[in-house]
Amino acid sequence: MARPPRLQAPGTVHHLIARGNERREVFRDDLDREDYLGRLARYQERFQFRLYAYCLMPNHVHLAVEQGLTNLSTFMHALQSSYAQRFNRRYERVGHLFQGRYKSFLVDCDRYFLALIRYIHANPVKAGMVDEARLYRWSSDHFFRSGASPPWLDLDGALALLGPSRREAMDRYEALMSDIGPTASAYEALVAREGSVKGDEKFALAALKQVSLPRRSLSWTAETVARAVAACEGLSLNELAGPTRIRSVSRARLFAAYLGRERFGIPVSESARLFRREETGLAHGVRSLEDRLRREPELKSHLERLVQTAKLRA
Repeated sequence: MARPPRLQAPGTVHHLIARGNERREVFRDDLDREDYLGRLARYQERFQFRLYAYCLMPNHVHLAVEQGLTNLSTFMHALQSSYAQRFNRRYERVGHLFQGRYKSFLVDCDRYFLALIRYIHANPVKAGMVDEARLYRWSSDHFFRSGASPPWLDLDGALALLGPSRREAMDRYEALMSDIGPTASAYEALVAREGSVKGDEKFALAALKQVSLPRRSLSWTAETVARAVAACEGLSLNELAGPTRIRSVSRARLFAAYLGRERFGIPVSESARLFRREETGLAHGVRSLEDRLRREPELKSHLERLVQTAKLRA
């Protein structure tokens, strides 16, 4: 059976679900959950999509996202890859953490936005983890109730779709989560048309006709990223893969591995193979580079210029 298409275009709202491989846990403690949210925040800033709601369950994740200019598949690949690498390092495990392909549903936002938000936030209640959604720490429910949120969660946009004023929107949300009104089970009852569209037949037909599948002008790999970085730094790919420990070469090597992972979801292990390096050593170097980028504005500016010059765009 053919996989359902990825229907992606700027401005479309999607329900994304990433499940653990073989239904195993993807979060073992609060440090894991905090790390995932930190990465989610970082990628939201980088890829400029709108995150309306989230819920971190023990073995899967729900996100309500409005796509920006970058395809959501690029963002999800980067997020899942980087988190899985960190998870595997922390627990000294190998193998896939998430199922190979996350689920993505294009949602009729005009008719089912409220139902989608409720469905995501009600997951812990449905699973018997808490009696009320407000009692679950690892979803965006508490932000909707308090009216305040971090910058990476578009609470203003979500509340604007819930009511004309902030107070009315928050009251409507409270009612929504109390099972008042016809939207309580509307989303769960929807059939996914063509396996990827949550809406009525008219919406599905329009989406399938007008929303194009994602295209990429260049298929970025560990090698193409490394070649682009090397050229900008006045080096060759052979130098990056060679035995030298010259500082400028080592830095370019780390730049390539870091940018490959962060912008295109390329595992550090692939860069390690390309550069003929031990994965653990290169991964340690990339983590050190991350720390330096936070502390050293000049290094961050240099990397940003390199990205622009090399045209390292998803």
